[in-house]
Amino acid sequence: MNPIRRSTLPHGLRVVTEHVPGARAFNIGVFVGVGSRDEGPGEHGASHFLEHVLFKGTPTRTAEEISAAVERFGGDLNAYTTREYTCFHARVLDDQAGTALDVLTDMLSRSLVTATDLGTEREVILDEIAMHDDDPSEVAIEGVIAALFDGTMLAPTVIGSSTSIRRMSTQRVRDYWRRTYTSGRIVVCAVGDVDHDSLCAALADLDEALTGPREAHRTPARPSARRPVRVRSNDLSQTSVVLGFETFGNRDPRREALALLAVALGGGMSSRLFLEVRERRALAYTIDCSESAWSDAGLMTIDWQALPGRTAEIMDVVRTIVVDVRENGITADELDAAKGQLVGQSILHYENPGSRMSRLGAAELAGEQRTLDEMLDAFHAVTLDEVNALARDVLAPAPVISMAGAAAPRGAAHRLREGWARGDIAH
Repeated sequence: MNPIRRSTLPHGLRVVTEHVPGARAFNIGVFVGVGSRDEGPGEHGASHFLEHVLFKGTPTRTAEEISAAVERFGGDLNAYTTREYTCFHARVLDDQAGTALDVLTDMLSRSLVTATDLGTEREVILDEIAMHDDDPSEVAIEGVIAALFDGTMLAPTVIGSSTSIRRMSTQRVRDYWRRTYTSGRIVVCAVGDVDHDSLCAALADLDEALTGPREAHRTPARPSARRPVRVRSNDLSQTSVVLGFETFGNRDPRREALALLAVALGGGMSSRLFLEVRERRALAYTIDCSESAWSDAGLMTIDWQALPGRTAEIMDVVRTIVVDVRENGITADELDAAKGQLVGQSILHYENPGSRMSRLGAAELAGEQRTLDEMLDAFHAVTLDEVNALARDVLAPAPVISMAGAAAPRGAAHRLREGWARGDIAH
């Protein structure tokens, strides 16, 4: 019997469960298909603001009682917001599953969202914005996203700006909540010793209370890197650098090949970039290559942190390695190693029930229903020719470059981009 079951309730709310017999932990997530890219004029940061405020109280629970209901038996309750969805999730003992579900549905459908609560959370979020602004690695990656997707709703930060948060009114947040938190946009995912039919019955009231459409009307993300080099200098010891390459959405058939390419380039301590930059030259503590995607767009990044005097040399080394991969490809041995790494990581990640819940819920929201075995088979099926063809395509345009921290050398970034199209190899 397949342990994963799916149902769609009368008003569109989707339920997906994975039955794990004998599990003592119950993991549940409510995935709402709305994020920062769905925000309109005057709403920058509304998705994240709303995530905060829904924890502040309902007609039957104060903020303290919401958290205490879950924590008093050792559980935890939290949430996060992305560019395309918001997730509220809980992990509790199996005999507290009903409590977790009741708390989550109460928050999502019956929160008070008062002016007082918004005032309190406004200050918390402003502090959170300041915290993020003080993190050069985060500033650098956000700079790449802003550069690649300039002019689209993928470009703004999820958290909002200090200006947009200060201007956000109570009514605007309430209107955003009622307009976007609809049954058709919600997936509830549970993993544990869960009875699927009982969970569906328990969610009937939420399905009816939030009746509304399923699809968000999103403007397509059309990359437009009008500022290909972005620099923010601060009085810090290191410079954080991110190189960004445009890729594709998370339903593209080349996504497994891209993941394998990223691993071969910089996905671990045996990757090309790490071996050259860290092990042989000792230029940086670490260097990474990773990829991420949304429904219709994506990016691959190479990032590192180092003393500012080493940035230009690291850029030369990175260009040499990446241009070589673009022109000559990775080797069969590198592809086999990347497959082994990704397959192993996927299996180990899936062993964690909370991670399993997160993957199932987000995938269901995106319309993907592959099993773990199907995903692993897709990695095994990728050929060397497919990876190398993708490398020639993705790595051909010069990357956008974002730097933050100590005295970032803008000139080195421009020289890297200028030499990219010529295929210059630094020696």
